[in-house]
Amino acid sequence: MYDQIYTVKFSDKTEFIGGDVSAPKWGKCPEKEISSLEILLPCKDKIILSEYEKYNFFIGAIRNLKDGKVSVQHLFALGCNDNTVTSYRITLSSESGNKYRVGDMTVRNFPFGKEGIGRSSTNGWKKGIKK
Repeated sequence: MYDQIYTVKFSDKTEFIGGDVSAPKWGKCPEKEISSLEILLPCKDKIILSEYEKYNFFIGAIRNLKDGKVSVQHLFALGCNDNTVTSYRITLSSESGNKYRVGDMTVRNFPFGKEGIGRSSTNGWKKGIKK
């Protein structure tokens, strides 16, 4: 797909370059205050999340029950302020008849703890800076 899916910028002016969809490296991102999270879109544009208290990132994939193959469907970038999570879902693959196409972005808000797929909580939150 593409080699780098995100860049994290920290308050100390350093950066962390994320991996690809098969190994995004979010768990290896240093535990420092994040000033912004830049997501590279399939069309090579980017979205920038900033001024959040917390950040999270994960990949949404499905496994075919017949052949066991895993297919990456979405990137999720999340920002949280005042216990409200803003979820940015970017579609990476789309099957015929699906209303979302590759590159489509859906932005939704959830209460903190109900942001995950199936409306459960997610782990992997990292500290940000709310201005």
